[in-house]
Amino acid sequence: MREDHPIDRLVAVVEGPVSGSVADSMRVLSQELASQRQWVLGPPELFDETDVRDVRSMGFVLSIYTARPPWGEQMDRTLDRAHLGEVKELLGEICRISGERHVTFVVDFAGESIGTVYEGRMDESLNFGLIGEWERVLDERDL
Repeated sequence: MREDHPIDRLVAVVEGPVSGSVADSMRVLSQELASQRQWVLGPPELFDETDVRDVRSMGFVLSIYTARPPWGEQMDRTLDRAHLGEVKELLGEICRISGERHVTFVVDFAGESIGTVYEGRMDESLNFGLIGEWERVLDERDL
C-alpha cells in the first residue's frame, strides 16, 4: 500500500450506561484480540472515556485502509480480504459480549452510523449491508 493511502475507522460503542461487567468483558476482549492474529494496521483499540458531564463512553476502534472511491481500485485484494476478516472477527466478538451482557453496540464506519449489535446479533445493515456487500464485491473482483 502507498504510504498516503487513507485510513477509515470502524467504531463500535456501547449504547447507554457501561456496567462494570461490560467494561471488564471489553478489557479482556481487547487483550485477547491483540494476541489472536496479525492485524493489518494493528488490533482494535479499546477506548474508555468520560466526558465533562460524567458520561462514560466505551468501545473499540479498528483502523482499515479505505476502499472508497477513488482508492478502492488501488486497494490490495489480499489486504482488503484481511480487513474483512478483521471486521468479522471484531463484530463477532462484540455480538458475543452483547448477548452475554445484554448490551447494545452502535457501529460507525468512516464517520457514519451503519448499524447496531443488539442481543448478540448484528442488524441487517451490518450483516448484509456491510459484511455481505463487502464479500460480494471481493468475490466479483476475484472472477
